[in-house]
Formats: sequence, structure tokens, C-alpha cells
Amino acid sequence: MSIYDRLPKYHVVEANNLKGLQPGFVMAQTDVAESCTLKEEGANLLANGHLMMAKASSNKVEMDIWSAAADSNRTNPVMFLVFTDPLNTLLQSDKYFVNDLDSENARFVQLIPGDEWTTDIDYANDAKYASVKEELMKHIVELKDITGWFATTKMADGETPAHHYMYLG
Repeated sequence: MSIYDRLPKYHVVEANNLKGLQPGFVMAQTDVAESCTLKEEGANLLANGHLMMAKASSNKVEMDIWSAAADSNRTNPVMFLVFTDPLNTLLQSDKYFVNDLDSENARFVQLIPGDEWTTDIDYANDAKYASVKEELMKHIVELKDITGWFATTKMADGETPAHHYMYLG
């Protein structure tokens, strides 16, 4: 057993095609709502790959779990993907990287129809997305059972199960 096996592991995301990165549709200095249910349990940590939206709260904009429900605080109905590039380290995998919201802000990339990403998060079965699952799955589709290079079953480490998604709008 390696010492790395003892480190905590977090969700990862690989940007296959995020058009929001090209024109700079990124919210980089935005707080995450205190009540956000996507944070790691017992800590103020946010892993890559989560789907969020901007909401007005106490005269400022905060990011929270994406929801299609009508909300008077909703300032931006578009979906954002948490995608903060980890710094190059001695570790060979991104699964040890997480955004520490006490000392830094995560980066949120606006999703544009046709965007694709691969993550270890199974949005359809992840308990954190249970309250928004039905509506969420109308806006994203998992690309699976496709022959050719689109077929993705493992993340870059060759071990972590992968899910390849496309944003429909």
C-alpha cells in the first residue's frame, strides 16, 4: 500500500470540450453558498465536477447546486461546471485535489449546449443530486454504449469509473 492510498480522494473532471473556456464565460471569484449541499461532508471543500448556478443572496452573488425550480433569488439560470485546474504536483492524479473554500474560490465554467466533460460523478445516482435529478437529466445526457473513441469507462488514472456527459441546454 502506497502512502497516496491513505490520502482523501475527491471528485475529478476532465474537460473534453468546454466552449465557455474560449470566450471566458467563467465565474472565478464567486463565493459558494454556506448552505450548499455539494460541499464535502464536515468541511468547507468543493470538488471538481459539480453542477451549480448563480443565486443572489444578501446583496451578493453566490453559487449553489443547480436547480430548475422557480426561485426569486435566481440571477442566472444557466448551468456552471466546477472546473478548477489543480496545480502541477508530484502526484499523478487529480483525485487528491479539492477547492478549499476557506482560502480560495473555485472556478465555475458556464456550460454551452454541446459541451462535453468526463467525471467520476454519476449525477443520475448521486444522492447529492436526488432533489434535482429529474429536471437535471433533461439538460444533460450521459454518452455511453457508444462505439469508438467516445466510449469512456475509466478516468485517466485507469481505475476510477468515468461518466462522459454532454450539456443539451
